[in-house]
Amino acid sequence: MTDGLAWIGEHWYSGAIASSGMLSDISLTAVRGVDPVDFVVRLGADRRMAERPTLFKDFDRLSVDPGDSVAMFGRSGEWSYVVEVERSTWHLVFLDRLGQDTLVEQGDELICLDRFLHEHPWVCYVDTAGEVGSGEPGDSLLESAVPPGGRPGTLAALDAAMRTAGAVRDTFPGCDDPEDEDEELAKRLFTAVGDALGLSLPRREIELGLLPAVHLPSPV
Repeated sequence: MTDGLAWIGEHWYSGAIASSGMLSDISLTAVRGVDPVDFVVRLGADRRMAERPTLFKDFDRLSVDPGDSVAMFGRSGEWSYVVEVERSTWHLVFLDRLGQDTLVEQGDELICLDRFLHEHPWVCYVDTAGEVGSGEPGDSLLESAVPPGGRPGTLAALDAAMRTAGAVRDTFPGCDDPEDEDEELAKRLFTAVGDALGLSLPRREIELGLLPAVHLPSPV
């Protein structure tokens, strides 16, 4: 796939409507080396439904509670991913459990880009050594509220890629209209994450709702 992630960043704040699928306000959570069905089951999905899913465009989204999520899921190379609108279930689990037992098992690598519509958008990266970096778009992962330990490894590499892409405020080149700054930072952030981690999501299938869907109950 060659779609990358930049297209998600371009529409993160745009309010663009995709009646059958998703385009704006997409939250992405991906973990490397885990089966997609196993990943959504970790997030609370029913395994039988996840193994025989319906397409997102055909899913009866009105049948689920307003606080729950109907997510698309799939595989991109070594990564399994979940895409949701407005908020990430994984992030809600993280908050509900105060950072403990966040569904990231030892040795897992995870990236979460959460639109978190009613709060500040959020990015979190967990590397295979268990180092965690998080913050708002424009923040450095190495200056996180959850500081990395003594061996930042791939966390530092991702932060460097974000800096090179101008996705960190002290390397952001600015834009002609200051009101466009959030949109430009989001585009640069998604581009850097996709390129650095080798993660690409199919725009057409997501926009048209052609990926399998699963019900994720709210953890809060």
